[in-house]
Amino acid sequence: MKHGIPAQGGDESSAKAYGPAHKPSFFSSENQILLFIILVISVALLIVAFAIISKYQSDLEDSYNSYGELIARVVAVGGADRMRGSQASPSVKPFMENMLRVSDDIAAIEFLDQQGHMVFEAHNNLPEKELQQAIVFSAPVRQMGEDGIIEDTLGQVHVKLTGKTMKNISLATKTIVIWVFLSAWFISILAVSLNTYFLSKHLRTLIRGIKRLSTGDFGYKISDQDLWGELKHLAESFNDMSMRLRVYEDQNLDTITFERNKLQAVLLSIADGVVVCDMNGEIIIINESACRMLGVKRSTMLIGTSIRDYVTVENKQCFEPLLQEFRELCQEHHHQLPEIFSRHVEMPDQTLKVIVSPIQDTEGENLGFVMIMHDVTKEAEVDKLKTNFISNVSHELRTPVTTIKSYVDTIYNHGHELDKETYSEFIETINIETDRLKKLVNDILDFSRMEEGGYKLEMEYLDITPVINLTVQSVKVLAVQKDLSLTTAIESNLPKVHINSDSIERVLRNLLSNAIKYTPEGGRIKVRAEVSEMGDALEIAIQDTGIGIPDEHLPYIFDRFYRVENKVHTVKGTGLGLHLVKVTIESHHRGEVFVKSEPNVGSTFGFRLPLSDPDEDETTSRDIQTART
Repeated sequence: MKHGIPAQGGDESSAKAYGPAHKPSFFSSENQILLFIILVISVALLIVAFAIISKYQSDLEDSYNSYGELIARVVAVGGADRMRGSQASPSVKPFMENMLRVSDDIAAIEFLDQQGHMVFEAHNNLPEKELQQAIVFSAPVRQMGEDGIIEDTLGQVHVKLTGKTMKNISLATKTIVIWVFLSAWFISILAVSLNTYFLSKHLRTLIRGIKRLSTGDFGYKISDQDLWGELKHLAESFNDMSMRLRVYEDQNLDTITFERNKLQAVLLSIADGVVVCDMNGEIIIINESACRMLGVKRSTMLIGTSIRDYVTVENKQCFEPLLQEFRELCQEHHHQLPEIFSRHVEMPDQTLKVIVSPIQDTEGENLGFVMIMHDVTKEAEVDKLKTNFISNVSHELRTPVTTIKSYVDTIYNHGHELDKETYSEFIETINIETDRLKKLVNDILDFSRMEEGGYKLEMEYLDITPVINLTVQSVKVLAVQKDLSLTTAIESNLPKVHINSDSIERVLRNLLSNAIKYTPEGGRIKVRAEVSEMGDALEIAIQDTGIGIPDEHLPYIFDRFYRVENKVHTVKGTGLGLHLVKVTIESHHRGEVFVKSEPNVGSTFGFRLPLSDPDEDETTSRDIQTART
């Protein structure tokens, strides 16, 4: 067994698999935080700038509309004094030309009479496209009396404005806001970046000091002259801790070393795997049993590396999910775990039961954890066999239950349409399948006995033709439901064979059920029974026009629980049926099974039963053995 392990001793491939990356990464945590802050600032400034521009643009448009309406009213008042009835006086033209010269925004002025006919118009020399895009403001032309009362409505005036002033003001405003936004963004990013840089620099100084302590360099001090605030207090606390550790080391080194060696000797002598780690998951102690379970030759290859980084040859992290769950549980229950933390870890060729316990000091603070590993591969296989047994039972009981359900549904939904003879036939089939279901329940334990090889079936010489016909009849309703043609070709006067009828019927039922499952609607299934070409065996074959089986799967098709997993085999199953066929025929009937298949053409499953007397075969075998002796 070989597994990926952390790098040690210049092993480049192992370093890639396990060694923690010490090179600075662009996607480090501090860079990620910095990028997040920059993103937040950028989004916030962008939203503010957008809101300011939108509000100013809205106010500008409202003001410009008010300006246009005012111009229209002014022109309407001025034009009313120069209108004679519904006709323009000669003084209208100079008035309108003067208005056009007043503002570059005025593209055109049009006077219309009461019927909407053009009386007079004046335009600036603008392209036709700009005139079409101009904003039109209208006002009624009213004749006022001396007392200020409206005497008559002479018509209407249209003033067309180009909107150049509004566009120029809007462009200038956007430019100013964008520059302000960019300046604020640059200053904010610069401030955040500088703050992050200096903070990271001081933190790296602290990290270097911590690493010096982790290597045993007690008494090491870090400079705090450039630090301030909480970082300065942290540095002072670190230096004080370092000096205390130096004093403690000098006073208690011999005692600690003795106790550690004694504890390590005890742990290393335990038969189960033992791994002791600190809070970061770094391996401190590992015994030989754990090394064997992890596929490592020497404990020195793992000590000092993180157990979280351990991966198998399949590049799967075995312990990271387990330790993450353990860490969350420890955070939830700080002082004491509610129960023993035990999980199963699946390795490529074994299953480990891992028990994780926290290591705490006298004050209840977690110092690390210890992992006890026990190989439970055999126990896991037993559990898997139990699960498979349930699947086997479901597979065996499915066919008779389906048959009974089909006939009962037919009687329930269409019973009034059936004649008496057909109705009786259905009831008889249900009765037969019910008995068969009962027998299957009683025969479930026979499977384990058949696997052991010590179980013997009650055999007798029988004509196999009725067994074939009865089995075909029992599954015929399933074939009809899929519009399948199910026919038989049984040679007349077949010799009797030494068989157990129930077992052979079960074999035929399994083969027919598979043929029905894997044959598309409208297909054909043919059951053939004849004497073999050599004349020494009875050959029964079930031929279908189903989806077929690729050649690479044929050697394993009769193996226990084997299933062909590809795009076409989507039918659920346990893979037990064909294995039972093989065991029944070859282990208990002295026969052999065979299969022929071609994808998208069809398959032929069958078996051969010997016609010779089993007692004669045993006598001949003993004679041959005696002669060899």
